[in-house]
Amino acid sequence: MEHDAVFERMAGRRKHRVIGIVAVAVGFGLAACSSGSSTTATSAPAAVSSTTSGAAAVNVSAAVSTTAVSGTAVSATAVSTAAVSTAPDEVAWTYSGDTGPESWGSIAPGCDPGSTGSQSPIDIESAGLAPEAPASVGAVTINYLPTAFEVENTGRTIEAVPEDVHTNSITIDGKNFYLLQFHLHNPSEHTVDNASFGMELHLVNKSDDGALAVLGVLMNTGEENSPLTELFSKMPTTKTDANSMVPLDEKIDPSELIPDGSKVARYSGSLTTPPCTEPVIWSVFLTPSSVSSEQLTTLGTIFPGNHRPTQPLNGRVVNDVQYN
Repeated sequence: MEHDAVFERMAGRRKHRVIGIVAVAVGFGLAACSSGSSTTATSAPAAVSSTTSGAAAVNVSAAVSTTAVSGTAVSATAVSTAAVSTAPDEVAWTYSGDTGPESWGSIAPGCDPGSTGSQSPIDIESAGLAPEAPASVGAVTINYLPTAFEVENTGRTIEAVPEDVHTNSITIDGKNFYLLQFHLHNPSEHTVDNASFGMELHLVNKSDDGALAVLGVLMNTGEENSPLTELFSKMPTTKTDANSMVPLDEKIDPSELIPDGSKVARYSGSLTTPPCTEPVIWSVFLTPSSVSSEQLTTLGTIFPGNHRPTQPLNGRVVNDVQYN
């Protein structure tokens, strides 16, 4: 997921919009998951994680409650931005070769999980989810509405950016996180019981104090994903800029991208692309949504393999949380 998600460039190209957040790049992906637009790709295009392109990288040094390791869901109030750096992200990284994921730890030190890091993505053991008590702890409330989006090719992923980032939000532990963008990875970044999926969608959300919360939606080949029909038909095949983004005619309701009745795995992780910033509150929906083989091929033709392999759990607990 490309998770460099706070976009200085969003403010620049949409001066008429009320952003209400620090306009810098957090390194969603999504992804959610990736570094800023100033990062140069040196080989095949790579995907943007939960936080995607941006002009500057946000260095988040936050206190994550120790209950994230003891079995209690990650608290939204325990994750906040302590320091913000506006220095441009000049790290060159890709999804293959000498600058691929295996080398990210030397390219961006934050990407090295070591023995204590909390990096993403991870393999989720479905039978090993720790239940919450009470069950409402850490619950995700989704407040998404039909919204106009513009689509861009970041050079690493396809990303959809809402017209107004305060139109859509999620709430975790009483804290609001606003949808900055969603983007796609091929194949999935998270795995479940060591099984991967054809695609993964990351909805990257950010609070007013700089905390990041990403929703991960796994996708398997099946019926067409109708909410994304127009997006797939208009995907830019080459990298876009602020003046060449593709507006969609039809609004997308992001809530329709989330599978009904799914279990949700919650853990404390990171952006899935350099600078691999920690912490990120991850909520991964374990019931896969559907995407047609044609839609999967469309993304795969543009970005054949824009995903980061799973990272060591390093003692973290993955919780089973509710969503509303």
